Amino acid sequence: MITEKQREERKLYIGSSDAAAILGLSRWATQLSCWAEKTGQIVPEDISDELRIKVGNKAEQMIAELFMEETGKTVHKVNETVYHPDYPFIACNLDRRIVGEKALLEIKTASAYKSEEWADNNIPAEYIVQVYHQMACTGWNKAYIACLIGGNQEFVIREIDRHEPTIIDMIRKEVYFWETFVLPKVMPVQISCFDSPTLYSLFPEATTPEIELNDEADQLIEQIEALGADYNNLYGQLEQKKNQLKAILKEAECGKSSRYTVTWKQQIKKAYTVKESKTRVLRIKENKEEKE
Repeated sequence: MITEKQREERKLYIGSSDAAAILGLSRWATQLSCWAEKTGQIVPEDISDELRIKVGNKAEQMIAELFMEETGKTVHKVNETVYHPDYPFIACNLDRRIVGEKALLEIKTASAYKSEEWADNNIPAEYIVQVYHQMACTGWNKAYIACLIGGNQEFVIREIDRHEPTIIDMIRKEVYFWETFVLPKVMPVQISCFDSPTLYSLFPEATTPEIELNDEADQLIEQIEALGADYNNLYGQLEQKKNQLKAILKEAECGKSSRYTVTWKQQIKKAYTVKESKTRVLRIKENKEEKE
């Protein structure tokens, strides 16, 4: 767990949790949100009081102990921030280091719903990027990731060896991001479908009556209209197929095949100002046991 001082210092460098966002591989952040935070244009939401964060922090020592019991290795906490030897704006905070090895331990928790992400020796992509970033800063040649899934459902350990070409390419992209966008405060050109909240935070009010749009804007508008037409067509086809399925179910609440389970259950909608209404909600689920 990092200190409040380290949390403030993170605004001054690219950390291991920023790396995946810069590479476009994060589920929680984007290039734009990372840039906006590093340039001080938006303040990151303080989530330290959220239960999942508190539980994760308190579970860290327990997971480190489980790792030691499972592997026979000894780990120590690392309190200081580790900076890249060549770039002072690239740094990381480590959970633990492995005694007697040039290796680090990254500690994670995951809900039971995320268990498939770790199946068959898999590792979520953003965590791979995170430990490569940490190996770049430390110069070490191995990382271990220990993850407790579902509270007490499963405990997994993964090993990642240093891969120099990948690390060199990643650091090159981080340096480019910092020098091209962060230092001059130039907005990144890569805008994602998840950037709506960041764009609203950056531009909460319209203060200019009108601007002249360029050819790029015209091309985007044409693309939006074309995609909108495709969406309307696909939505109509989707609803048609759902209705055909409902016609097969008729009065049945549930239907099963060798591959799927389909439910069309009654649901009551309640509101304070209007009379409650009834509807039926169609849900389709692939049968896991059959799939396996």
